[in-house]
Amino acid sequence: MAKKILIIANKIVFPSLDGGSLAIQRLVTTLLKQGYMIDIICITKDKNNLPAPKKDQTIKNIRQVIFKKKMNFNLILFLKSIIKQNSYQALRFYDLSIQKKIQQLVDEQEYKAIIFESVFTGVYLQYLRLDRIDKVIFRAHNIEYKIWEDLARNAILKKNIFLLLASQVRRLENQIPKYVDYIFTLSQNDQEYFKNIYPHKTHNIPVTFEVENIKNKKIKNSIAHLGAMDWRPNIEGINWFLEKVKPEIEEEDVKIYIAGKNMPEKFFKYRDSRTKIEGKVDDAKEYIINKEIIFVPLFSGSGIRIKILEAMALGIPVISTSKGAKGIPCQNKKNILIANTPTEFKNAISLLLKNKRLAKKIGNEGKKLISNHFSNDIVSNKISEIL
Repeated sequence: MAKKILIIANKIVFPSLDGGSLAIQRLVTTLLKQGYMIDIICITKDKNNLPAPKKDQTIKNIRQVIFKKKMNFNLILFLKSIIKQNSYQALRFYDLSIQKKIQQLVDEQEYKAIIFESVFTGVYLQYLRLDRIDKVIFRAHNIEYKIWEDLARNAILKKNIFLLLASQVRRLENQIPKYVDYIFTLSQNDQEYFKNIYPHKTHNIPVTFEVENIKNKKIKNSIAHLGAMDWRPNIEGINWFLEKVKPEIEEEDVKIYIAGKNMPEKFFKYRDSRTKIEGKVDDAKEYIINKEIIFVPLFSGSGIRIKILEAMALGIPVISTSKGAKGIPCQNKKNILIANTPTEFKNAISLLLKNKRLAKKIGNEGKKLISNHFSNDIVSNKISEIL
């Protein structure tokens, strides 16, 4: 009998449109190599449709069912979350029809494990009967409450709302592990957090990447950022870059490329002859592979930045903030450049564009980092021991 695993995801996995879905894809790839068949239930945001599964998507040994869920702000749901001390952000992902679909699959199939990706899918745990499942796993992509606390520190008008959302989701993040056998974290920093609460359940299972030696022509003096623009830390970071850093490098011959799904309209006003801003791209790898530098300006968030690891695996040098690089065992000026102010960012960009030898060295050191810490063999062995 085929070995099966069920994954509950808070976004579409195939195709991958952001770092989160890529992280799930990488796990699926590892499990496929171990002989598992994978069922995935994806819950994605939709402005119009009520929850209804689209036609099943079947890839070899993978079946993906997509539910589109309306997640516009709901005042009644928000007030209920305050009264009942639930997480409003997570409740947006809940619907009875989705719960029934999950339960139906659990009852009909024989799954070795069920994996809940992110805190948002964990909202279903308390409603499901999972006694037939051998291993129930919560995969924490980050410490969600820390993101909202960081956003609150950098906000004025919405400070109290962000703090409320942080306290709500923190309560949920502390409750979810009670219902599971294992907690997988993507970064060592997040592992330390959960290990303090649930020491015997917590394991650091990083995202896997394969180093690629690709020799392709680069766009001269090009820098790029690619990330989901419905994620507040990305919006905050790109807003900072466009307002503070772009004016600093306008006298230099720098070509700026910024892309990501759900790009806010306000950013398109920054487009000019040397600044290209667009929305969703069809292939993330193809988008970044011909750029000289990847930049990741983040000032809030936790977890690990998949976009940095992806660039490193391709040998592309990365410039990021201390917050953006957190969770990655990198070293400033060895395998990454860290820049936290507009001037530091400008200087880092100028340095790498002018010193091609240094840029290549940092790119090659990034590849070594991937091989040493994020190879498939390391992660595969960890997962095999647990499953």
